[in-house]
Amino acid sequence: MKQSEVTPDSVSKAEHPEEIIYTKKRTKKKKYEPKKETAKVSEPVAIDQSRNTEEVIETDPTYRNKKIRKYIYIGLGSLVTVALLYFGYYQMTHVQVPDFEGKELSEVREWTAENGVKLQVEQKYDFDKEANLIIHQTVKNKKIQKGKELTVDASLGADPEEAVALPDFKPMKLKDAKSWINEHKADNLAIIEEYSDKVPAGDYLKFEITNKDVKFDTYKRKDKAKLYFSKGKEVFEKDISMPDFAGKPKEEATEWAKKNEITLNVEEADSDTVENGKVISQSIGKDTKVAKKDTLSITASTGKALVVPDFSQFTAEEAESKANGLQVQVKQLFNDEIPYGRFISQSVEVGKKYTEKDEKPVIQVVYSFGKPYMKDLRDNTLEGDLQKIFYEEYQSKGANITYQVYYVDSTVTKGTVVKMSNYNEFIPINSVIQIGISKGNLKPEENKPADKEE
Repeated sequence: MKQSEVTPDSVSKAEHPEEIIYTKKRTKKKKYEPKKETAKVSEPVAIDQSRNTEEVIETDPTYRNKKIRKYIYIGLGSLVTVALLYFGYYQMTHVQVPDFEGKELSEVREWTAENGVKLQVEQKYDFDKEANLIIHQTVKNKKIQKGKELTVDASLGADPEEAVALPDFKPMKLKDAKSWINEHKADNLAIIEEYSDKVPAGDYLKFEITNKDVKFDTYKRKDKAKLYFSKGKEVFEKDISMPDFAGKPKEEATEWAKKNEITLNVEEADSDTVENGKVISQSIGKDTKVAKKDTLSITASTGKALVVPDFSQFTAEEAESKANGLQVQVKQLFNDEIPYGRFISQSVEVGKKYTEKDEKPVIQVVYSFGKPYMKDLRDNTLEGDLQKIFYEEYQSKGANITYQVYYVDSTVTKGTVVKMSNYNEFIPINSVIQIGISKGNLKPEENKPADKEE
């Protein structure tokens, strides 16, 4: 086989075997080939003398461009890989910070804890923001590196030291008061609703400041106060069954009423049949349905009573035996109008009752001695006995009878009563008796016959 022509380019290429591409291997033609064709003129090729002389090596003119593109692709791939790695690293080490303004501080705390971000909270008073709402944040809708610090301003609500001008609550309705409190952030002013039988529901009842040192015109938002409004009259369902308390201790009724919030009125009365302390009657019948705050009246026994009798129906001798167990003191007094033995008075009214627990008085009962009768005290009574006689016989028995003495010349023993203005007759209870007392200065023969005359 004919050896190929060697050119300078082929030699140059042969010096760089790494650029050689083995494209085709030629073989000898067999002898029996009938016809020998003229070899076509091909482009010059470099011959690698170190290789088999039967091999033909051809070069690819696009190889260099392909290799350049290869390096470009490798570079771009590496760049993309690095970018992806950096992006992944960035994504892993950074988080998107949401807009927390106007949201709860607890929501920020939860987010920072979950995402590994430090939280710095600065609290400020803000009238327009409720307490614990976020006012401002240093990073918003941007990414922040984990471990870095996020600073937020959180609201403390309205300033408690700020003075608040209180209005006149009296004409306000409940809804108006609530609106005023919300508008002025007066959270320490508590509204309390109470039942009232007199004030309609929703109307003002009263206003109280807890601290007595705080005045109405010096009130601050931090000061505690109470504003009372009416809930109207409380209405209860009648679902409580009334027991029968008759014959039972009144304490049982008292306990039941307290337990069921029933108003209990207790009256007392004596009874000949019901023991002391037990219920005689009740105002609401057994099994009647009542509601809370209803009123039940019961009558409790004080036991058998001692009744003051009418002593005018008895004599002085009968009075004590007819006193029904009460103490009686019977007296007899002179009286110008009421005849002897008749009833004059009693110190306790007829029909007055005394129970076991009552203190019982001594009843003074007075009967009449009639008009006082003045006895004859002449010649047998001494002046020294007059005081005793007038007291025991008249004054101690209700007659205001007194005496006046004068002295007369007489043969009767000195000091003896010899004259009286009234004697042996009935006299008024307010009489004054003139009494003559003997001087005893006359001898018997000088005695005048009329000495004993009035």
